[in-house]
Amino acid sequence: MAKTKSKAESKAESKAEAKAKSKAEAKTKSKAEAKAKSKAEPKAEPRAESKAEPRFAVIHAQGLQLRVAPQEEHILPHVDKAPGAELRFERVLLVSEADQVHVGTPLVEGAAVLAQVLGHEKGDKVTVGTYKRRKKYRRKIGYRDSLTRVKILDISLPKGEKRGKHGA
Repeated sequence: MAKTKSKAESKAESKAEAKAKSKAEAKTKSKAEAKAKSKAEPKAEPRAESKAEPRFAVIHAQGLQLRVAPQEEHILPHVDKAPGAELRFERVLLVSEADQVHVGTPLVEGAAVLAQVLGHEKGDKVTVGTYKRRKKYRRKIGYRDSLTRVKILDISLPKGEKRGKHGA
């Protein structure tokens, strides 16, 4: 019996060795093919997009700094305006266009973001439990924040934004 086990074991070992060799050969072939491809084909450089990026701004509203762009919707802490009313945010920290970035120090002078109130909502429920040990005192308190959903209509820069070089 010992001879049959050793023959079976030797066959299994030879099969395992053959698999390992074929895997190693496949890896070396794939590496060689990858090198040949990389040498033959030059790397594609990132192409400049012909379509200009949309204008966006960073504003300070209700204690939050938000990155906003036209036609986006954002949720702010409660604003006491009726749905359909327009809001004007004049605390603009940064305005970016396709090729220009206007950074404020700390605000961009004359820039403003116009938004429209879409409606009022309530936030997720926050549950807080409180107790006093050994006094049989337990309270469960829930809280939901009042929020306002707004849609960004326009981002405007100061009057001379379209001037050419050197104020011409």
